[in-house]
Amino acid sequence: MGNKNNKQLTLQEKWAADIKAFEKGATWKVSFQQCETCEYFVSGNAKNCLQYIQPAQKPTYVLSAEKECPEFKHKSVIKICPKTKHEEQLLGGIFGFCVGDALGVPVEFASREKLKTDPLQEMRAYGTHHQHFGTWSDDTSMTLCLMESLTKGFSLKDVANVFCKFYYEKHWTPHNEVFDIGNTTLKAIEGMKRGIEPVECGGRQESDNGNGSLMRVLPLAFYLRHTEYVKKIAIIEEVSSLTHSHPRSKLACIFYVEMSINLFRNDKFDAFRNTADFINIYCDRDYHNEFSYFDRILKGVISLVGENEIRSTGYVIDSLEAALWAFMTTDNYKDAIFKAINLGGDTDTIAAITGGWAGIYYGIHSIPDNWVQCLARKNDIYKLIREFDSITYL
Repeated sequence: MGNKNNKQLTLQEKWAADIKAFEKGATWKVSFQQCETCEYFVSGNAKNCLQYIQPAQKPTYVLSAEKECPEFKHKSVIKICPKTKHEEQLLGGIFGFCVGDALGVPVEFASREKLKTDPLQEMRAYGTHHQHFGTWSDDTSMTLCLMESLTKGFSLKDVANVFCKFYYEKHWTPHNEVFDIGNTTLKAIEGMKRGIEPVECGGRQESDNGNGSLMRVLPLAFYLRHTEYVKKIAIIEEVSSLTHSHPRSKLACIFYVEMSINLFRNDKFDAFRNTADFINIYCDRDYHNEFSYFDRILKGVISLVGENEIRSTGYVIDSLEAALWAFMTTDNYKDAIFKAINLGGDTDTIAAITGGWAGIYYGIHSIPDNWVQCLARKNDIYKLIREFDSITYL
């Protein structure tokens, strides 16, 4: 154990120290990332800003960084201007995924009961992982790693190398730190590092069916949108198998990618039906034994069940059902994300999965701009999306 005297103070502890200093005539020094990136921030006196001239005006929940400030306006704005429907969907899908992830991170593992008393309705910080506003998890990191690899063409070995770079070199992390990664994914990456054939690294047991491959396959929807079904299914299977090789996880990835592709050109209810038909027709031979686990999805009844019948754990079926339920029972990006997160449990991953679909379907401009603006490494993400969009898809 380290020296307890060197432990990092929480924001609340820093504020408490500032209160004592303020009472003796000092100015408020403590601030946090969102304030420091806001154009209304007053340097040197963190409790005041151009919107809250009097200290007493600044809401307590803003001072403690529990919720986002309603007056927040980023001083370094990224302007996103899609010129085509494809760009609108690509930007919406990827940024929608990243934002959903960041929104879910602070309340990951919170119970549904707790969130009912204080439902998430805004961007928050700190919380479960004590991270800044706009911080995303390994879900986004590995999604961006896959995108980066695909800009060079499809190579399973290269995808594996970039995944290793993520874990061992902190590549595509929001703040040069890996703070959240599943055990199955970690074991697989360790196998890749030891030189095991990438496709052999993923967990094959029924107990390995976490959502660790489902959470990162969205870029394949854009890359494979025009690919014939045999090759498309094979590539999705291989990419899932890097970390999760059980048939259940692979089928969940196939469903997610195919649903995303169908959202490019269909009403979401038609997209849902078309995806279920695709699974029934093209996956029956290899995955028939798994169909019973997807029963509520393949029969098209998942959107009809009540919230108390939706589980929001890290189990791949629960995550897929929860994301589909949240997306299908709302009519805009914001409501879909809030509905996904306020289920509790694996909030970041379920919100990210939901956000990918909602971002594709409703477009980049459906995502509240302040959420995009305070997203960690937003410029790097935008640059990667542009690079990804310039390649020739399969």
